[in-house]
Amino acid sequence: MVTTISTISFILFGSLYPLFFWMVDLNRLNQGFHRFNLAMSSVMGGIGIFLYWLMDLDFHIRLSSFVWLVTLVMVTLFYWGRVKVQKWVISIPPMLGIIVYFQMLKELISADLSLWFISFVGGWIVVGVVFMVVLVHWSLHVVNSPVNLLRKTVSWLVIFLVVRFLWDSFFLLTGNVTINGETVLLIEFIQSFNGFFLFIALLFGTLLPLVLLLYVIKMISNRSFQVINGLSYVVVICVIIGDLFYKLYFFQFGLFL
Repeated sequence: MVTTISTISFILFGSLYPLFFWMVDLNRLNQGFHRFNLAMSSVMGGIGIFLYWLMDLDFHIRLSSFVWLVTLVMVTLFYWGRVKVQKWVISIPPMLGIIVYFQMLKELISADLSLWFISFVGGWIVVGVVFMVVLVHWSLHVVNSPVNLLRKTVSWLVIFLVVRFLWDSFFLLTGNVTINGETVLLIEFIQSFNGFFLFIALLFGTLLPLVLLLYVIKMISNRSFQVINGLSYVVVICVIIGDLFYKLYFFQFGLFL
């Protein structure tokens, strides 16, 4: 289970991360920005593919994952020494990566559309908070940095968190789970011992990050980057903890939250 969770997490991260370049104007950022982020995507995707190959599963998915990684690395190397980056070009590997991710998700967990949707939303949240941290660090070291780049990224993160909050709220109020052959309402399940860590997932993975990011938007207007830097690390830790527990309940109880 740990290997499966790690595999799908790294693959999704490597697939989605370059798409966050669409959130910012790369011409207003220095060359090292796209170098670092493209390289991180390649490393994360490579780790995920390595873990998948260790499981020795479907050969066609392993082959397609290798093609995706090669494409991602080639794009990274192509733009390594260039100042200007074409967003549509760096979006090609993510499209391939998303296809690979859904193939793996279907084989390893389920082909349920609910799982595909909410795992995609969760992936955007994890990727987004990491991208936010990178932007905050860049803003700390650049005099008179344009705050709208960071504000736009945080605003999109808030939207994804609201979507997850609404999705989770709907399922908590209407859903149920089967335990030892007995069907229990989710709202009752979350109050039980087995549901305690689901509460942790909701708290750390959705509610706390949402509240903190709304405060971050306020701090952006004041250009309080030192405060934002500290808060961004708290948000990253919360989101990662929440994401791990969300995935745990995927496997143990089949809950797509």
